[in-house]
Amino acid sequence: MIPLDWFLIAMIILVILVNIRSFLVLAELKQKRAQMREDIDAIHGSMEEFVTSVEKENDELYEKLIDYIRVKDSKLDERIRMLEEKLNTVTTDSFAKTFPLEEHDDVKQVYPEASAVNDQENDKMLKLYKQGFSEKQIAKVLQIDLGEVELVLNMFKKKQSYQK
Repeated sequence: MIPLDWFLIAMIILVILVNIRSFLVLAELKQKRAQMREDIDAIHGSMEEFVTSVEKENDELYEKLIDYIRVKDSKLDERIRMLEEKLNTVTTDSFAKTFPLEEHDDVKQVYPEASAVNDQENDKMLKLYKQGFSEKQIAKVLQIDLGEVELVLNMFKKKQSYQK
């Protein structure tokens, strides 16, 4: 039975050695895990710093862009104002040269007569329309543009609809 005792002792020693080895491996894994957590925390910290610096740089660039746009906008506004002033002076001068003040008095005298002629044409258009003529026929008979006939008749129709 002695060999069996030695066998049991050897097995107990083997089990003890395996347990010691497993404790050592567990301790080593625990250290590696702690090191990995530290590395992960360091990576997260550096990523946060990077994102913060990128956001700060982005904000600075945005402010520079806004300032640039404001400067350009004010320059363009100034340029537009100068061009409008130049255009107004050129237009006023050329208009005064083209149409002297005395000619405007002649236009005022002719205008009432033109208004009376238009009223007569409008009355003729309305009479023909009430008699059943189409817009094209009225334009042909009175030798007036079709668009003018359509305009007058549409105005007449609207006027009638408001009176009802």
